[in-house]
Amino acid sequence: MTKLYNFDVLIVYSQRLATSAYEKENNNTTPFPKGSRNESYNEVYSYFLDSCQKIGLKAALTTSADIVGPGFCRSFWEFNNDQWHKINSPCYSSFIFDKFSPTTATLKTNRQLLFSLSQIKPFNDPGLFNLFFDKQKTSNSFAQYAIPTVSLESNNLLSIQTALSALAKLIDRHPNSQDFSSDIIVKDRYGAGGRHVYKFDSKKLPKILSVITKNNHRSFVIQPFVNFDHGFNHDNNSAATDIRLVYLNGEIVQTYIRVAKSGEFRCNEHRGGTLTYIPLSAIPKIVLKMSNLIAKDLNNKRSLYALDFVISDNGNAYLLEGNTSPGLDWNLTLKHNEIEAKKLIRLVVQQLLIWATPPVITGPNSKKPYPSYSQTPFLVDTKTTEAIS
Repeated sequence: MTKLYNFDVLIVYSQRLATSAYEKENNNTTPFPKGSRNESYNEVYSYFLDSCQKIGLKAALTTSADIVGPGFCRSFWEFNNDQWHKINSPCYSSFIFDKFSPTTATLKTNRQLLFSLSQIKPFNDPGLFNLFFDKQKTSNSFAQYAIPTVSLESNNLLSIQTALSALAKLIDRHPNSQDFSSDIIVKDRYGAGGRHVYKFDSKKLPKILSVITKNNHRSFVIQPFVNFDHGFNHDNNSAATDIRLVYLNGEIVQTYIRVAKSGEFRCNEHRGGTLTYIPLSAIPKIVLKMSNLIAKDLNNKRSLYALDFVISDNGNAYLLEGNTSPGLDWNLTLKHNEIEAKKLIRLVVQQLLIWATPPVITGPNSKKPYPSYSQTPFLVDTKTTEAIS
């Protein structure tokens, strides 16, 4: 009988970024391939797992490609003795620290399978996850704070024209319409990390059409471009900047800014932006007030999430988006960023200890907190799981 490993927590990462421990044919010795742009995540999650171990949490890392049932995965990575180890055996946890979004049909299917039983709990509230995963839904829910947003119903010229017409009406009715330029932003409705985000002259319809037809498997929204090069000034550095406030248990636990590189409007680190931690006292009052109003509306005490803002050149604040998977990584060349990122990881791990540890059951009717691998009817045969990976 195949041995089943039980964990208090499973970190389930996107198969697009992490490598499955089940893949015998590859020679990877770490979950995030060496030489890839995600290699630094090995240090991040080795610290994460080490922090879990120090406080008595049994934790491991696996991927969305390994999902074979509700709470079950076919293989996993462990970190101990300063090394990553592949374990080609099934594992289970009723508590999932999920680091992947249903951006493809495969990922959607795998996510549904992973959480197909009510006793399998994600770290983040599913309702909040769904709200922030969909940029149109976020904009609709917080229209008074967000940049006007319209979805493209189809990836064709008529849809672009219809959406631009609807957006123009929203801008005309907006109390601060002077904040918006004639350019528009076209972005992946379900994207992240600044990927598939484009800026166009609103009159250049052929260019817009070209991009969305090349990405016809994606859904897009459009927004007016906010002029924000001079809206926020930090250390006398006036540049395109977004402001992030990170919440845990409904409280702000971290604040930082991301400054776009010269000639770039996207502030993400993956797009060359520079991340700088700043104290809460340095956050503009208009942003802090707006952020706390949104957090109050959300009234969520069981999630880690981030709210991102920009300040227009006219001094008005806008919610860019919410994010239930703010990055735990850091620039390996910046020691201060490493210190701050590790603080956040330790806070997350402390919450995992509270939320994920199953209660101790004693007495004659005590039952194991984990189901039997061999008797669970929901599992896919781990020898034939290539179909879902």
